[in-house]
Amino acid sequence: MTRERGRLWTWVVRRFTSSRGIRIVLDRRQGERRQRVQATKEERRLTDRRRPESRDLGEIGGFVAEGIACRGNLHFRGAFRVDSRFEGEHVRGETLVIGEHGVVHAEIQVEVLQVRGQVLGNITAKRWVELLESSTVTGTIRTPRLTIWNGAVFNGTCDMPAAQPPGPDVRSGQP
Repeated sequence: MTRERGRLWTWVVRRFTSSRGIRIVLDRRQGERRQRVQATKEERRLTDRRRPESRDLGEIGGFVAEGIACRGNLHFRGAFRVDSRFEGEHVRGETLVIGEHGVVHAEIQVEVLQVRGQVLGNITAKRWVELLESSTVTGTIRTPRLTIWNGAVFNGTCDMPAAQPPGPDVRSGQP
């Protein structure tokens, strides 16, 4: 009886699986081992994605501290941080970081943007935009790369064109 069962399985495996690329696992332990490996890969994938990309921002060259309210237009080079309220027509520069207590009500045109606070206005970023857990953004985001973390709020539309090399208008601080 066992010998016949073995022949039957051999015939089934050869007949139905070889031409279709299907693998039949007869050993229960192999299937369990495969599931354990897949679970480990899934855990690694999730932990790798939970790191903010702040390591790419560089050194902060200027900032608007908490408790200060500003109006006007903002042009800067390098990295700039806003931890207060800023209202104006536009913000232009290379790297902009909006802190948890930062509120920016303006058009933003930068290479890199990281938001922990609030943005009311349209955003154009040549490299990427990252919306962290405590952020709220209302407006249109135009960037080739967008990261929205769990807990962030985004109300608006998103346009994702192909990545562009840094342009001279952003680096020079000119409109």
